[in-house]
Amino acid sequence: MTWPIQHLTAEDLDAFHSASLNPPAAKHVQECQECRALLEQDRVLVEALESLPLFDASADFADRVLERVGTPAPALARQMPLPRRLALAASVLVAMGGSAGWALFNRGLLLSWIDGLAAGAGRALWMTVATVADNLADLARVSPVPDLASSPGRLALVGTVLVVGYTAAMVAMRRLLLLPGRPASHANG
Repeated sequence: MTWPIQHLTAEDLDAFHSASLNPPAAKHVQECQECRALLEQDRVLVEALESLPLFDASADFADRVLERVGTPAPALARQMPLPRRLALAASVLVAMGGSAGWALFNRGLLLSWIDGLAAGAGRALWMTVATVADNLADLARVSPVPDLASSPGRLALVGTVLVVGYTAAMVAMRRLLLLPGRPASHANG
């Protein structure tokens, strides 16, 4: 028996009804009384479902449901009457217009602020790069990494440990991602 690991799954039952059951599962059905009984029960259920009359909703069904649900008005519209919303929109437009007007008449001041911000950002970026470089230089002086890389044998050992560790992690991840009880050869198809 090549299929003793598990019985038929819901996907296998669907495949049986669409005549696309894979050969190991078909062989299992021939050998397993429990799965044959399950297939017969599923066949009876499918036939019963097929014999049910089709339900065709009336044209106004969706409208009637939505009337009963009673969708609330948007929060902003519920809280603020129309005149207040218009006043808010007008004040936002006035503020934006005032800001654009101020920027037009004070272009030199605005450009000096932008230049100052750009220079400050550049200084901050340069200080960050310099600090990281200093820290890496200090790390290289006190770290065992230079000693480790000084011997080809040590380097090969570290490389081998990394490859084996990575492979073990991938195998463990694959096992974690497989559904429980499903054979590995059946998980992809």
